[in-house]
Amino acid sequence: MQDLLAILPALPLGGDGKPDYAAADTDLLRQLCEHAEDCMRVAQSGLQGIGTLLVHAAPETELGSVAGDVVEAIGHLLAELGDLAGHCLIVAAACRAQLAARETMEPARRPPRADRRPRRRV
Repeated sequence: MQDLLAILPALPLGGDGKPDYAAADTDLLRQLCEHAEDCMRVAQSGLQGIGTLLVHAAPETELGSVAGDVVEAIGHLLAELGDLAGHCLIVAAACRAQLAARETMEPARRPPRADRRPRRRV
């Protein structure tokens, strides 16, 4: 998340105050996409881990050894982590869409794919 937060201010904003992905540098879009996807994966993995722990902690809540406000606080954290993952997905998708649009607009500048073999001339 630190990498994402470090480069996010470099994303240009439009007149409406929203991110202007079309005005962003291609390298910035690639980095934003990568870091947003990493952050999303970590948040989703954490959600899964905390959910698993909550299942095992449920009996403790019934017995009163874990206070209800603790469970409530964890619920709020889970909601925020879910929102974070969702917004990271939105940023990554917007970056990917802009990168794809640039590739279709500039086919001559596109680097050759590594998985393609050069054509043989007959």
